[in-house]
Amino acid sequence: MENLTNPTPLSVTDPPAASPRWLLLDQYVNNRGSEPSIPDAKTTAASCTSTGQLFTVSFALAAPPAISTFCCEWIGDAPVGNDRRRRDFTGHDESKNLHIVAAHNGCALIEMSPPESRFCSRYDNKRDYFIYESGDGRTPPWLSLLPACYFSRQFDRDDDKRHVPTRIDKPRSLDVGNKTALLRLVDGELLVCQLEVIHENDRPNDTAELCVLRWPGRDWEMMRLDIAHHEDGGELPWSPEMDAVVPVGVRFVCWVDYNLGFFFHDVADEAFSKLVYVPLPDVPPPEQQRRLSHERPYMPYRRGLGAAGLDAVRFVSVAPRCCCGGHGKTSCERSRFAFNVTTWTLTLKKEGPMIWVNDGVLDCDELWQLPYSGCLPRVAPEYPMVSSDNPDVVCFVLCENSYVIDNADKTVWMLEVDTRRKVLLSVVLHGSGGYYADCRLPAKLCW
Repeated sequence: MENLTNPTPLSVTDPPAASPRWLLLDQYVNNRGSEPSIPDAKTTAASCTSTGQLFTVSFALAAPPAISTFCCEWIGDAPVGNDRRRRDFTGHDESKNLHIVAAHNGCALIEMSPPESRFCSRYDNKRDYFIYESGDGRTPPWLSLLPACYFSRQFDRDDDKRHVPTRIDKPRSLDVGNKTALLRLVDGELLVCQLEVIHENDRPNDTAELCVLRWPGRDWEMMRLDIAHHEDGGELPWSPEMDAVVPVGVRFVCWVDYNLGFFFHDVADEAFSKLVYVPLPDVPPPEQQRRLSHERPYMPYRRGLGAAGLDAVRFVSVAPRCCCGGHGKTSCERSRFAFNVTTWTLTLKKEGPMIWVNDGVLDCDELWQLPYSGCLPRVAPEYPMVSSDNPDVVCFVLCENSYVIDNADKTVWMLEVDTRRKVLLSVVLHGSGGYYADCRLPAKLCW
């Protein structure tokens, strides 16, 4: 991976940092077999699966906008039933089936499907969930196996008993539809929560269920939440589908539908029983949303939401514009790849209306005039990711091959842009393939 603007490198040999590092994590273990990364020994933590197999997890660090990867290694012999040929190529080892589900403030939630053994078949559909804690720079990292959750999902219950939680025989999956969050509360307690908003055919959703684990010390609990529009009387969405989960500060979690808006809940307040809905700026009105409900475009490649402090969120939108500067796309060749990057900020409140504040607009002509931009393809950047250190800083993916262009270049570039100062902070050449842009997760980890 080539750094064209020399971003500050990360190294765990430096003195302990006063605050966690901001990273972009590849969510899948050993994901890039064609470009292996060397993990840092000081990031290594060991644990044991529920079937008794010892393993380690470690991270190979890179400063954003480059991607940090994580690796898994078995301790001792490979699991029974694992083909030795798979162990020769780390990136293709099907026995190492790990996935980072969520991350926040020095910790990550990792899902593992235990490998085949005499205790576990590939057909069991069994999953273990671990909390990885990076330590504070003075203690080594560690892994903790979480208790399984045996509450049923609303979707799996009978229609006339949708609101009655039941116990199931197999543990509930925490990796379903971008609905699970991890949050470290102000007292250091960890909270894992999974939201389920059931789809109703004849009316908007007005209730939701939140499955919560406060760790350590408590077991899984089920909460019923009333969904409320932040403006009293505002219309709720009919069929939200979550694209992302965003922890904010030490109290709030946001579940985002990039076509509609986001829901948030104060998880630190156990007496608070509302899930508040806030539409995103510049989205269609509710009646148009209903007409277009069968035409749901994939929007994470053009929109992103991130934390902007303890009680605020930053929204980023990459939208086409016509050649004369107006909003929207035209048919002329000059405006085919013209775009604006617009940012908004909203302060979260549990009661009362909230207002999106427009922070500014970065036009494509301004971006392409910045230093280090001369080597970049003149297409719209994708997959905006708000920095966990500075919400004015946004990382993007840039690739000509994402568009219908004859003989398109497959090179993938990673950009880091200060949208307020309009400065291109870093350009990283990722390569020419093997990159899944929607498999990145912002995280703050320190060792």
